[in-house]
Amino acid sequence: GDHVIIPPLSLSIHDGEFLTLLGPSGCGKTTLLRMLAGLDTPTKGKIILDGQDITNLPPYKRDVNMVFQNYALFPHMTAEENIGFGLRMKGVGREETAKRTQKLLKLIQLEDLRSRYPSQMSGGQQQRVSIARALAMKPKMLFFDEPTSALDPELTGEILKVIKDLAAEHMTMVIVTHEMNFARNVADKIIFMDKGVIAVEGTPEEVFTSE
Repeated sequence: GDHVIIPPLSLSIHDGEFLTLLGPSGCGKTTLLRMLAGLDTPTKGKIILDGQDITNLPPYKRDVNMVFQNYALFPHMTAEENIGFGLRMKGVGREETAKRTQKLLKLIQLEDLRSRYPSQMSGGQQQRVSIARALAMKPKMLFFDEPTSALDPELTGEILKVIKDLAAEHMTMVIVTHEMNFARNVADKIIFMDKGVIAVEGTPEEVFTSE
């Protein structure tokens, strides 16, 4: 209706940058993320990726991927099958799919659980599979919507470690999170949102030391 969630907003995300979105609940963080991922369409404005206007492209036609807080795995597929699903849908050959899936299972340290179904894995393990599934498509950008919010504190660390390792490899990522220490220690840039607008933007040092 007439409710404006994101007023006019300008944001640039650079190649290899790890951007963290912070702010109170309802401030527009997830809506912004969903628009970037193609799950919501802005009423006005444009979203440009590598010079291409992707504003009206559906998610599967964008070279991006998203990791949700509730894992969103297929319950009838094993960890290995979940990771390779997108590749199979894209028509990637069996050998290449197996090769890429094996590499990702190693990255998330779940090689021994490749044949387990989601119901047979912990929340942290399921979220690692979700991250691997998103990475399998080799997206230009990866989005995380509070990936640890559904996890117990002891499982949160293992997910943050995977994301930290990806940041070290300069994967272009945007994460919505309430993990302040993680944002401070790992992010390249932090944006603090309030009522849909960017209230503060800068490096972790600039944001956390500003009045």
